[in-house]
Amino acid sequence: MLSDTPPLLSLPTELCLQILELVLLQHPNAGFIRSEKSPTTQYHGLVIDDNYSSSSQLNILLTCRQFKHDFAALAFRSTTFLLKTPLPFNMLLRRLQNHQIASLRKLAFITSSERICALVHWVDYPFDAENIRLEELTIVFDSAEHWHFPSQYTRELVALLRRLQNVQVLRFVRNSAQFNGSFRTWYNRLVGLILKEDHHQRYDAPDAPNTEVTWWKWRYDYMDNSFELVAQPPKPILPEAEYIDFVAPMVRGLMNDMEVEEMAHG
Repeated sequence: MLSDTPPLLSLPTELCLQILELVLLQHPNAGFIRSEKSPTTQYHGLVIDDNYSSSSQLNILLTCRQFKHDFAALAFRSTTFLLKTPLPFNMLLRRLQNHQIASLRKLAFITSSERICALVHWVDYPFDAENIRLEELTIVFDSAEHWHFPSQYTRELVALLRRLQNVQVLRFVRNSAQFNGSFRTWYNRLVGLILKEDHHQRYDAPDAPNTEVTWWKWRYDYMDNSFELVAQPPKPILPEAEYIDFVAPMVRGLMNDMEVEEMAHG
């Protein structure tokens, strides 16, 4: 008599999990494709893959009830969820059970100016949901919006970065969107303001020192037209002279990057 149990489930649990981890493994840029310069476009970098579907990654859970019961958490942890819907994220969360929410690790969502203004007012956690612990959160600028004016919320974004928790990597993808000024110029201004605000809060604020909850290591990717901020532990309290020495390489790197950007647009 034939068994209804999928052959995979007859394997030892550890081996079964290893196989499923390989099956569910996604490309680091899942949800995106690379656009190259051509006679019809001057943009190069990552853009949304219109054919990508997060749900297709979860089809394996439809194999049988036991698959859904045993491997739902693994499937959710392995999947990049790309949110293209205009619905608020909190409304989307209502469709998920608590254990599914807790298993989310990679989220990417398309943002308009209105949405990013809401984002910078998160209190301490992404989407103000403490039970979400993300390996990667990707902010994708809406290419359909006529212009983005990121300078309107840069200061609020810096304040958020000082208190944001439960996000290991925060990534911003231009997605061929139009910016008031260049995308890389905004990145440089953001980094500059991070450094300026950190010094102010540590040494010049009326109630100083105010240390950050999270420090960030930043990196711009020219090929992807994106940049990422990697969460780091907060820096210790230092005498100001030692602090200046500590951030000096970061300041020099920023100045060099600004010079390169100025030459590129000079």
